[in-house]
Amino acid sequence: MSRPGRVLRVENGMAEVERGDGRAWFNALPVPGIRTGDWVLVHASLVLSVISRDEAEQIEAIVAEATGVMAT
Repeated sequence: MSRPGRVLRVENGMAEVERGDGRAWFNALPVPGIRTGDWVLVHASLVLSVISRDEAEQIEAIVAEATGVMAT
């Protein structure tokens, strides 16, 4: 599942991203120009795109709602 997160640092084409479930490193080469502080959409060890904070919050709300529905 694609999830949003915030970039903590970028080194050698990799981005450390903080998400709701912790921190992890993702390949940032598909998104040139990524910077610390950017909000990104990540999946399968890749940064897919840079998104806005509003988009990140909307995605998290949808995931939380869907998770709640699936748990019942």
